[in-house]
Amino acid sequence: MFRKISAASAAIALVSATSAQAAETKPCIPAETAESLITYILPGALGAVRTKCSNSLPASAALLQVDSEQMQRYQYDSERAWPKASTAIGLMVGQDFPENLEMDAMRPFVDAMIPAMLAQEIKAKDCPTIDKVYGLLEPMPTANLAGLTVMLAQLGSNDDKEGRKDPFNICKAVSE
Repeated sequence: MFRKISAASAAIALVSATSAQAAETKPCIPAETAESLITYILPGALGAVRTKCSNSLPASAALLQVDSEQMQRYQYDSERAWPKASTAIGLMVGQDFPENLEMDAMRPFVDAMIPAMLAQEIKAKDCPTIDKVYGLLEPMPTANLAGLTVMLAQLGSNDDKEGRKDPFNICKAVSE
């Protein structure tokens, strides 16, 4: 019972830490750890997008193909990415997590919350574009897709966007 209460408290902390407290300085997430988080959330995120776009796309759309071989790979890679992904979540939330909380107890909340947050951001008019991008990127191995996503996030991030900090603070790429 305590574990469930702690997990619920941590879920609330996760929501508040990634939104209302985004302006606080949190340690940056190493790119490799952020890639694990992207890999982990990919199947859930695609599921949320698929649900949101199901009425806006033809049945043959790449995004709507649930049982594709690539989706199976995404799911397999997602399961393997959890240990490092949980580290990224811990870094994002920081000291807002109860110290004795096991990250595995948070997993169901993360699995439900991230896709729900993503679904809120998707507009039906964007679904054809999302499907086209997905169709172009789908053949990429999961690791490459996660790496590309993190690189684009690093390139698009700014320490101060009109006074707001990025809630997903990925460590800057080291220039050689």
